[in-house]
Amino acid sequence: MEPQRYYIGIDGGGTKSTLRVVFENGKEPVSLRGGPLNMCSVPQADVARHLQHLFRQALGAVRAGDVCGGIGIGTAGFTDPRVLPFFRAQTERAFPAVPLAIESDAVAALYGAHQSREGVVLVAGTGSSCFGKKGCLSHLAGGGGHLIDDEGSGYAIGRDILSAVLRALDGRIAPTLLAQSVKKKYGIASRSDIISFVYAPGTGKDTIAACAPLLTDACQAGDMVALSIAERAAGHLLDLVSAVVESLQMPEGPIAFTGSILTEETCVRNFLRKKLDTRWTDMVYYRAKADAADGAVCMARWTAAGERR
Repeated sequence: MEPQRYYIGIDGGGTKSTLRVVFENGKEPVSLRGGPLNMCSVPQADVARHLQHLFRQALGAVRAGDVCGGIGIGTAGFTDPRVLPFFRAQTERAFPAVPLAIESDAVAALYGAHQSREGVVLVAGTGSSCFGKKGCLSHLAGGGGHLIDDEGSGYAIGRDILSAVLRALDGRIAPTLLAQSVKKKYGIASRSDIISFVYAPGTGKDTIAACAPLLTDACQAGDMVALSIAERAAGHLLDLVSAVVESLQMPEGPIAFTGSILTEETCVRNFLRKKLDTRWTDMVYYRAKADAADGAVCMARWTAAGERR
């Protein structure tokens, strides 16, 4: 069989990473998982180990003699000055002389979402951010992490759900169906249960974010507390979009939605759509066409073809 050309795209996150192998002949792409690649939060030695593990998996997914046409890496922590020389050196070890493109995870998300170099991408998963590009201009809003930012994210919604249940148990706000949902999912039935759960050593931001899906059923049942949380989250996401759209003067977008809060939580998404339609009557928005790993593959293809970004 003739050697096949393939491209590699990597979405390097702060908690995990995805590597995608895309074959030029149309063969089914291969997706592989690995550890975090954010050099701002992970020791450099661990990043190197995670990256080399991903590369070994990729080489194991292709046939001997197949040719890598290019590699694209979109990584969290891109602004760290160590990133470019480090990732270039690590990639050269596994794939000598292969064209390489390295950008932030926000850039890769945008390229994947639109399959092009321009537009706006709104991300609302465990965290939240909005990024846009128009010509040579770009703007990022949000993405400051759960301690000082990430409003409208899964973490923020989960935190607000637990806070609302605590306040309802205290009698500070009206009873909410969210209390029943939290009790059913976690066995939490008292204020002391909630406090113990939130501050337990093993409770991280992902644990809190996992509460966010409880919002949907309560909203659909008309629970006023849940609806208030959903609308407030949509308002925070609108703020992110507004900062980017106004900075780049893109009143028509397009905006691509990605992340579990925007793709799975219908109440938040519906509130956001109403707010977008009110703010900009001609705004175009849609679900992301593909993910950041595919965006990194776009980077690999464009770089291999000698195209400028």
